[in-house]
Amino acid sequence: GLGNFVNILREVTFNPLMAENLTFQDSKSGSYLFETTGSYTHADENYARELMQLFTIGVFLLNDDGTKMLNENGEPIPTFSNDEVMSFARVFTGFVQSQPRGNFEENDSSWNAIDELIVDPIYHDKFPKHDLTGGYIGDGYPLCV
Repeated sequence: GLGNFVNILREVTFNPLMAENLTFQDSKSGSYLFETTGSYTHADENYARELMQLFTIGVFLLNDDGTKMLNENGEPIPTFSNDEVMSFARVFTGFVQSQPRGNFEENDSSWNAIDELIVDPIYHDKFPKHDLTGGYIGDGYPLCV
């Protein structure tokens, strides 16, 4: 088979072509940008939004029969807000290409579309990120550096 869902998501996340198309490759943390340029910008949100919306939880909470859960006003209940997207986007900072392979990539020695991405700790957001339940992503111990 294809393995389990976590492995598939890992392969997709570390794939250089996916990172380029979903624009999270070379996304840098806000703290890195502030420290180096004096200006602040948010991490690229595209992959975080696609990951939640298309690959995992979808846009609305669902009942067991697949129908949308409704709030007291009869409106569908969203699974996430833009605050969660912004937090999850910070997870995907620091993803950069592996070094190019000599004599393998054609016409451009600076592009490695074969080997998985690596996470550069200098560009990666090192601060705690909230999950969808009010906790933190990771081991449950948010650490600030």
